[in-house]
Amino acid sequence: MRKIIGFKLVLRIHETKRRAKKAKLDLAAAGFDDLALQKLLDEATAAVSPRVLFETFKHPDPDQPLLSPIPGLAYSLVLASLGDGLTALAPEGAEEPRLRLLKIIEETALEETVRFATTLLQDEAEKDVCELSPISPLAGEALSAVLRKLSGVKIGVGLGEDGGLVPGASSAVSLSWLSKSKAKGKR
Repeated sequence: MRKIIGFKLVLRIHETKRRAKKAKLDLAAAGFDDLALQKLLDEATAAVSPRVLFETFKHPDPDQPLLSPIPGLAYSLVLASLGDGLTALAPEGAEEPRLRLLKIIEETALEETVRFATTLLQDEAEKDVCELSPISPLAGEALSAVLRKLSGVKIGVGLGEDGGLVPGASSAVSLSWLSKSKAKGKR
């Protein structure tokens, strides 16, 4: 199992603007010009503590039917968290547009954290002449299995009373390892 904590996370202004537009959040009306938005992104980058745990499990594995999105040669689990840092940027009584924008920033940062780990897994898969399936988010009973297999306490992630991950800025995903077709590259 690999654990990586505190790697550099880059939050890009154009990506945040794109997602805000998609969520129908008018940044200009909310008082977030480019300078104010960049300032908030810098604060968010300083506030989060990105961390991931990931491991690949070979076939056969007793939890494979529950955790593997597609039957394959193996599957990888990724557990990612940003910690509780963004909650400090959303004090009680904060305006609704700011809260919505912080949620967008949190989602983006969490996706970037997962992407960091999956890029490393992709490199490993290519060395084994495999390709990875699309990312499959995990929920429900699969979360307790992920926390057990990856020891979520190592990065401060646990299971909340509602059955979701705690802290809230956490995610668990699975990817299957599929063998590459030898004929695929001979065209």
